[in-house]
Amino acid sequence: MNEGFVLLSVLVVIGIISATLISLTISVRAHRSSAATERRLTQAIALADAGLTRIIAMIEVTNDDFLSDFSVPVRWKIAGQEVTVSVAPEASKVDLNAGDSALVANVLKAAVENSAKTDRMLRRLAEMRRAGEYLDSVRGLLEPSDRVGRLARDLEAVFTVWTNLRGVDPKSAPAIVLRNVPGLQPGEAELLVQASARRAHSDLSPFVTRFGSLLGGTRPIYRARAEAKSEGVTVKREALLAYNPSANAVRVVFWRDVTE
Repeated sequence: MNEGFVLLSVLVVIGIISATLISLTISVRAHRSSAATERRLTQAIALADAGLTRIIAMIEVTNDDFLSDFSVPVRWKIAGQEVTVSVAPEASKVDLNAGDSALVANVLKAAVENSAKTDRMLRRLAEMRRAGEYLDSVRGLLEPSDRVGRLARDLEAVFTVWTNLRGVDPKSAPAIVLRNVPGLQPGEAELLVQASARRAHSDLSPFVTRFGSLLGGTRPIYRARAEAKSEGVTVKREALLAYNPSANAVRVVFWRDVTE
């Protein structure tokens, strides 16, 4: 009887020890996996931040041709790794808070296929302007269900909330914006788009003179983006940069992760 009790006790103790060992093994493996993931994430963030810092250096150096064409992302190598970087002048976009109402409406109608959504956004924007309220992001104009996805990205490509300009810079504005400048006569839209694409300042000048602030907006504010990968972990970061030409210095308005 005693021998059976002792055997049972031994088996119970062995079971407890085995369960503890298994639990510890699983815990150690989980911590190792978590530490490895954290290491890869930290490396990816550091690479992306290096890419954004490289863009700041480019803006501050007049003859730096690191990004000769702002519309085309560049793959930049650092420490044996590759970072995809891009930068876009915000003055090329229509400011939802300060932009000309007709220009905002025209571009919004051209960019959004769903007319019911367009009408709701225009009503909301008009109400905010009457109340003296301001959007702190382009996505803030959208309904919550639309703030992640293609529509949000499409609007961010043509709208901003950071320039406080009535119009846009015609030298870098997207074609969809230039084609929807209010007051253009038939055939003029394509002439304006072509002149912008060629950077033909002499051809742009008559439009700038005629449309005034609608096509005279210039403000050195840039949105820079960087994407980096480290052993399967991908990080996307962006920064809003305001350049002061007189001091030849860049002020960082924000620096954050991008979730899309």
